[in-house]
Amino acid sequence: MEQIANILFVDDEPQMLSALTRVFRGKGYNVITANSGQEGLSLLEVHQFDVIISDMRMPEMDGASFLAASCERSPSSRRILLTGYSDQESTIRAINDGHIHRFLTKPWDNQELRAKVEEEISHKQLIQDGDQDLKDQIESANRELSQVSGFVDMAKEELLEQFNTTIKVIGNLINMRMPQTSTMSWNVESHSVALAKLLKLDSKTITEISQAGRLYQLGKLILKDSLVNSCIDNLDPKQLKEYNGHSIMGADLLTPLNSLDYTAKLIRYQNENYDGTGQPHKLQGNKIPLGSRILRLTIDYQQLIHGFHFKDPLSSQDALSYIENYSGKKYDPVLLGLYKKLIVQLSMAQESQQFNDTLIPLKSLQPHQVVSRDLLNPDGMLLISKGTELNISMIEKLKNYANRDGHEINVFINITELDTK
Repeated sequence: MEQIANILFVDDEPQMLSALTRVFRGKGYNVITANSGQEGLSLLEVHQFDVIISDMRMPEMDGASFLAASCERSPSSRRILLTGYSDQESTIRAINDGHIHRFLTKPWDNQELRAKVEEEISHKQLIQDGDQDLKDQIESANRELSQVSGFVDMAKEELLEQFNTTIKVIGNLINMRMPQTSTMSWNVESHSVALAKLLKLDSKTITEISQAGRLYQLGKLILKDSLVNSCIDNLDPKQLKEYNGHSIMGADLLTPLNSLDYTAKLIRYQNENYDGTGQPHKLQGNKIPLGSRILRLTIDYQQLIHGFHFKDPLSSQDALSYIENYSGKKYDPVLLGLYKKLIVQLSMAQESQQFNDTLIPLKSLQPHQVVSRDLLNPDGMLLISKGTELNISMIEKLKNYANRDGHEINVFINITELDTK
């Protein structure tokens, strides 16, 4: 045998213990004896045994009870019960209770006893090896899962970044198609997000509203130029119905993208009126998605001040007064009240704002500088968003773009970032 096996013999008769010890005399066994069940339990407190052998008939605590109690102290030990023919009923009960692994009748055959003990020792070793193999496999699987989880997290971040970039690219395409709408589109998105935050909506909903604010004009890509380039006030009823159909077309274009399901829903219902007279399904009040009610406000306000509704742009105050005439009709009155306060706060902030940035030529840009204002090309397409920290790759892309199209590029950079460089 490769290692020494520890065996505990428990019997109240000393001559029986001596006889059992002689059977296992020699190399490969370490035999310890106990003359009662209680003494055997005490030994189990300080020693671990591969096999425990106990006589059935002992005073105070019989063998079956002792072996049952030994399970808590040494659960991995193999248990053998020595019984006489008159103890068969008790032995069967002990086996059924699951406290012993094997029983042998007395008088025993020495060779048989030794063979049975060796079988139990081998069986225990197989279980231990199997347990260790299982532990090793579990640890290995956990390590692999940890690595896979890391890769999945990286992949998720990369996919999310690519997804967000795709949204921005689609937004750029929309702005290139629409006449001078880049500033208006950014404002629709930022004002919608600001309203959503004031309402303390969850981050997922805010993200969906932000996406809807960026893509709300998607359906206009399919409209005729005559509709896209006309003021809304100049359209006849038939043209106006066709024009307002862009919300349905935009939502339908997003149908294949399951991750944009709710965003598409917000876009679809952006022309619904609070009183139920809007398009496309005449939804009323709170049956209109909250994000759509927010879009209705921010879009109409921006169209009024940018000259998309009437030929001449309205001032902020005039635009708010115009919208207020339709409170409870086109617009959710609660949201309108909140939006008016937001516009006033934004106006006050702009008046008191001191720009803490400076304009830097492309050749002087450095990694880690932070862009303080959106960088747009002459066509109104967003090149770099406000708040972006520059890196070498971004700067090289800007240089390639400038060289290819012959544009001179200057970027507003946060002055505090310059001071720390």
